[in-house]
Amino acid sequence: MRKISTLIAIAILSLSCKNAEVEQNKTVVLKGTIANYDQDTLYMSNVTSKFMRFEEEIRKLPLAEKSNFEFRFDLEEPAYFQIGRTFLYLSPGDSLVANLDSRDRSYAIFSGKGSEANNYLTNLPYPKGGSFWGDRDISSKIKTYQDAGEAFKLSVKTRMDKLEGLTTVSEDFKRLEVARTKFDYVNSLGSLFYLYYGKVRKGDMTQEEMNAKIEEANAYLIPHKMAYLDDFNQTDYLQLEVFQSLLYTLKDDSFRKDHQLPELDPQLQEYLITNNIVNTLKFNGYSNQAGEQLKEGVERVTNPDYKAILQNLEDEYKTILKGNPASDLTFTQLEGNTVKLSNYKGKVIVLDLWATWCGPCMKEKPFFEALEKTYHGNDNVELISLSIDKEKVWRNYFDDNEIVGNQLQINRSQLSDYKVAGIPRFFVIDKNFNIVDVFAPMPSTGELEKLINKYL
Repeated sequence: MRKISTLIAIAILSLSCKNAEVEQNKTVVLKGTIANYDQDTLYMSNVTSKFMRFEEEIRKLPLAEKSNFEFRFDLEEPAYFQIGRTFLYLSPGDSLVANLDSRDRSYAIFSGKGSEANNYLTNLPYPKGGSFWGDRDISSKIKTYQDAGEAFKLSVKTRMDKLEGLTTVSEDFKRLEVARTKFDYVNSLGSLFYLYYGKVRKGDMTQEEMNAKIEEANAYLIPHKMAYLDDFNQTDYLQLEVFQSLLYTLKDDSFRKDHQLPELDPQLQEYLITNNIVNTLKFNGYSNQAGEQLKEGVERVTNPDYKAILQNLEDEYKTILKGNPASDLTFTQLEGNTVKLSNYKGKVIVLDLWATWCGPCMKEKPFFEALEKTYHGNDNVELISLSIDKEKVWRNYFDDNEIVGNQLQINRSQLSDYKVAGIPRFFVIDKNFNIVDVFAPMPSTGELEKLINKYL
């Protein structure tokens, strides 16, 4: 009897240890260093959650001496993450040492549990449509569109061979990366403008001739694309940026007809409806037209997650409608001090959100600086140029450029209350610190000046 009791006790203890092990395996440990970075915090976003579920999940990794980090968090299932331009694939139980460099993702080196998948990702081009054109050893040999199909199969083979050589990654990771490679191939064959754009710039070919050539190429390359579109109706591919760019092509009825492809999966169709509404609000703000689109989307979408997202959107965007109190922000000044947005209460506040890497921002900058000169000395208005560059990049910009007006800097992640998804963006806040418009007109249109004058 005592022997049986002992065996039962051992079994219970063994089961408890296994349960504890399962619980422990949910924890991801991520530690290491980042070079060429000038902030106290790293920001790591969940790409899978953002793209598949429309959930902004950003984790803050505190930095010691602006370079060292050690971070732990629980993860229920594998997901892609992003730090700057470095992409990671993390699974529950991973314990990674990461040596990163903010300048280039290819400099990243990983060791520890989960490192093989992440070292593989560092060798991929930044995931966007047509990325095989970035392989100059292959793309430079393509002289006509007839060459492209076979040439890029070499890129596919190289990547597939690397994937096949991985020994410690999950089958799910391999399946997703095989899909990424196939979609990269299709996207690259759909990006034939890379082949002709230089000729148009030199005047050797007109825009119309290029368009005709691309149309001809698309018809010729249909058989090449077909073999790589045999398995596209999978919702978990949504976490791959290359699939998202292809999805807008796949939804086109004529494209599917030309390629003899099946109807788009209903869940992917509902994703597209939801994504279109989300992006309309992100980039254009809430309007009567957006409200009608939102209402229609709620009625059409059956996926409970997407329906909940759409139902919550109106409440979220109502907080940044005209007349609502402005959320406070903390900025960095060139002198190194900090200042709050609320410090300017009592004035009409106008913010220009920009960055050195944003072409449209730099085109608007002279127009905003002209407004600064127009209102210079007017105590009733405060024009603020607000950079979302890294602080060091922002400061270095003024080594070669004139400081015009009030120049401040902020980390983009701190702008979440204002739903900042893209720049340039312009805010106008009234003297009572209430929102006038956080999707204000571009200064180049002349409408921003009219709006400012209305509230002076």
